[in-house]
Amino acid sequence: MSGFKKFVARHAIPDVAPDIRDEFVIHAAGEVQKNARWLFFLLFLTTPLAMFAGNPDVPWMVRVGMPIAMGAYCLLGFVMLSRRIDFSARPKVAAHYVVDSAISSCFGAVICSSWCVLSWLYAPADDRLQFPIILVMGALATAYCLANVRIGAIANLVIDLLPISLLLVTSGRTLDFAAGCSLLFAGLFQWRMINAHQRHVLDLLQLKKQNRTLALTDPLTGLLNRRALQDFADALGDDREPARLLLIDIDRFKTINDAHGHDMGDEVLVRVAQIIDGFSGNNVSAARLGGEEFALLGSNADLPPATALQLLAAVREADMPHGQQVTISVGIAEGMLNYEDGWQRLYTDADMALYEAKNTGRNRFCHIKEIDEGQPRRRGEDLPAPSAAA
Repeated sequence: MSGFKKFVARHAIPDVAPDIRDEFVIHAAGEVQKNARWLFFLLFLTTPLAMFAGNPDVPWMVRVGMPIAMGAYCLLGFVMLSRRIDFSARPKVAAHYVVDSAISSCFGAVICSSWCVLSWLYAPADDRLQFPIILVMGALATAYCLANVRIGAIANLVIDLLPISLLLVTSGRTLDFAAGCSLLFAGLFQWRMINAHQRHVLDLLQLKKQNRTLALTDPLTGLLNRRALQDFADALGDDREPARLLLIDIDRFKTINDAHGHDMGDEVLVRVAQIIDGFSGNNVSAARLGGEEFALLGSNADLPPATALQLLAAVREADMPHGQQVTISVGIAEGMLNYEDGWQRLYTDADMALYEAKNTGRNRFCHIKEIDEGQPRRRGEDLPAPSAAA
């Protein structure tokens, strides 16, 4: 973007939380696209009325030229908006669209305001009020159409209403003074309604994000839940790269609950989740699948098998809320996710490996690999016993 466009972009949608900014920009672009097309069409229909209402004694450029220019602007806008643009997941495209809409709307506002002011100046005193009436309808409609683009809305209100309102207020006629004040009040009220509308939209988007977070997040640990991990698996499948899954289970977790209570058990779950989450990032996601079972899922390149050994040591050596050592068992499997049952097969293999690790002593990992014949091969590795100080 140019420097001017960057300035408009910074002020077009201010005071929006970063976590919902992209969604708001996409929403704003979609609303402008949906409403502006019909606004252009209706404004185009008013241009013949504007020429008909013009004073025949004013210069041809004012009476005919400006309405024709406005009509051409509206027709061009209508044609351009006839091509629908999909803004979903394209916030940069939406941002450019919003900025361009705000800037282009000001050109239309300048044409309308200039036509109104010049027509008012040339018209007889008794016939002047018709021009502000025609102008204000288009000005308020345009501002509302740009309700989610604050700088565009305020610019249109100022360009359209301020010049003619000042002329009316300073004309010396009581009726003109009342009309000018009314236009200013209408503009201020419209601005207040635009701000209220934007706050309402922001609140809805924030609530939507919170609901989406709750739907995809484990409420105790803050990790992804099973559904969110499956969504992440789908995204990995789109990359058509092999994925690796680590299934993680806390050893003898029931004894912690029985000895220390479920509240302490929850604290242990949170602590273990924090350790597991430390291995996420870089195209690797951590999740709690339920109970004391967790998972790490990522591409083979970003989630090496050695992660299991590091994770086992990190949990075993960590200070736990109940003051005792905790160990885990890990099952590892690899597979492709870009086919229908890819995730289910990967999960089944990792679960088989986890079951093997549990059955052969716990505090270890087991790795299932596919060999040429298509039969699984198991490889488990015992870990050193923890020291008494641990």
